[in-house]
Amino acid sequence: MNISKSPETCDMNRNKRIKQELFKCLQKAREDLYLYDQDLILKEDIQDFHAYERSICFRYGIYLNRYIEKNKMLKKYNLDAEYNRDLDEYKRLPRWENGCYPDLILHKRGTNDSNLLIVECKGWWTSEKKRKMDREKIKEFIYSERYSYMYGVQIIFERDQLKMQRFKKEE
Repeated sequence: MNISKSPETCDMNRNKRIKQELFKCLQKAREDLYLYDQDLILKEDIQDFHAYERSICFRYGIYLNRYIEKNKMLKKYNLDAEYNRDLDEYKRLPRWENGCYPDLILHKRGTNDSNLLIVECKGWWTSEKKRKMDREKIKEFIYSERYSYMYGVQIIFERDQLKMQRFKKEE
């Protein structure tokens, strides 16, 4: 007797594997950032001295890209920073009509059919109001019919560790 899985079951299993691999890469990049570049986040001898959020996010993106390029399931995607393009237009959301650019995205350029991950980053020094705006932006990208990202992550670069809040589209 030949028992085969339905296409829906195969897609669910594939998406589960992609999610596992993706969050493994995010975790490894997090470890590397705090091992090699923690001085960007906090200088031990100066209480509140830190680099700009973009500098820290850039370094995190470099580490993340290293793991993505080595991953069989993820290496077909592009990791881009502050990517504002949407095919032949600029990325726009209802609350960001003049355009918006996520800190990091994992996608396939030239299409909106393979938008895997949107990441927004903030430093420990950032207000809760700005963090909340980033969470709302992530949700809008996930639930947008146009973009429909599979996953979203808000990263907070804390003094001694990186905190991640995950978002996923609920069907």
